[in-house]
Amino acid sequence: MTESSTAKLTIDVDAVVANHRLIADRVGPNATAAAVVKADAYGLGVARIARRLWRSGCREFFVARLDEGLALREQLSEATIHVFDGVTPGSAAEFARSDLVPVINSLPQLERWRSEAKRLGDTLPTVIHVDTGMLRLGLDNGEFTRLVERPELLDGLTVTTVASHVASADEADSEQPEQQLERFTWVRKGLPMGRASLANSAGVFRHADYHFDLVRPGYALYGGHPQPDTGPNPMQPVVTLDAPVLQLRRGEAGETVGYGASHTLDRPSLLATIGIGYADGFLRAGSGRGAVAIGEHLAPILGRISMDLITVDVTDLPADSVGEGAWVEVIGPHRPIDDVAADAGTIGYEILTALGGRYRRRYVDSSLDEP
Repeated sequence: MTESSTAKLTIDVDAVVANHRLIADRVGPNATAAAVVKADAYGLGVARIARRLWRSGCREFFVARLDEGLALREQLSEATIHVFDGVTPGSAAEFARSDLVPVINSLPQLERWRSEAKRLGDTLPTVIHVDTGMLRLGLDNGEFTRLVERPELLDGLTVTTVASHVASADEADSEQPEQQLERFTWVRKGLPMGRASLANSAGVFRHADYHFDLVRPGYALYGGHPQPDTGPNPMQPVVTLDAPVLQLRRGEAGETVGYGASHTLDRPSLLATIGIGYADGFLRAGSGRGAVAIGEHLAPILGRISMDLITVDVTDLPADSVGEGAWVEVIGPHRPIDDVAADAGTIGYEILTALGGRYRRRYVDSSLDEP
């Protein structure tokens, strides 16, 4: 495969660091800004991003899976690494050996971790997660009440943080975040030990009441808009995706484009075939919707997105503005990640984590030039 036929994914690590600093400044000196780097740092490369965040002063990280925690430990020997999934059966010893902090989501998980502390004759760090309204992970009401009534269930453990997760902080009209905030404040009366942590990216930007002692931004670090209903995105863009024009061809009115003949031309048209498709993580759900940018101009996507290719309409672009071998912007300043996601009927999280392995990846990281 030649260079000209492979789409280019540029990842601005400097922008990730700037976004983390913006969040740290927003929560102020009384709260810690951790970094959520699960799913390979949202598909962008956890080794590069986490090491750079560490060099810039971030000391706490969150991942989803134990295997992610083990991989991150190989990169960062001194960081505090939390694992959202908690102590699944048979994993306690691995957590302890690798100095990983489990987020405890149930009393059975708590018992596994407490048993490991007893086996080691040591005290182990613990995050207690209480569900405040998602019906997902976390202690339910009965488990929470039992834990408050039986503090001996925490023997051998040090509760570093009591956490919950706000579900709808990015929806301006939702009342759920305030309900969860009220519930979490009540939870802290029963479990006042350690730090309090509630806010994800959206929670950070909703209101200072959600900040507590520790915030856990993820999506916003990677350039996503944490509050899309509130105006311009305060985060620096991190991802730029460019793909090549492989062919130009003309079509006549009445001819159809792509698989399933899902688009019929209504006029004589100039079409560009672009070297990107759903095998690259450019979701098929965006078929017939959205656009790519060619310079300052948008070229709409026609027909179905196929495995390796998309077709765009360049009829209305200025003459000679595009030719074979030219590069078009799929994600970037003219096509923000959240706009691309909206066109596909999804969220930017899915777009980021779907980005495939066929791209030529380039990292922008000024720290590599430092002595």
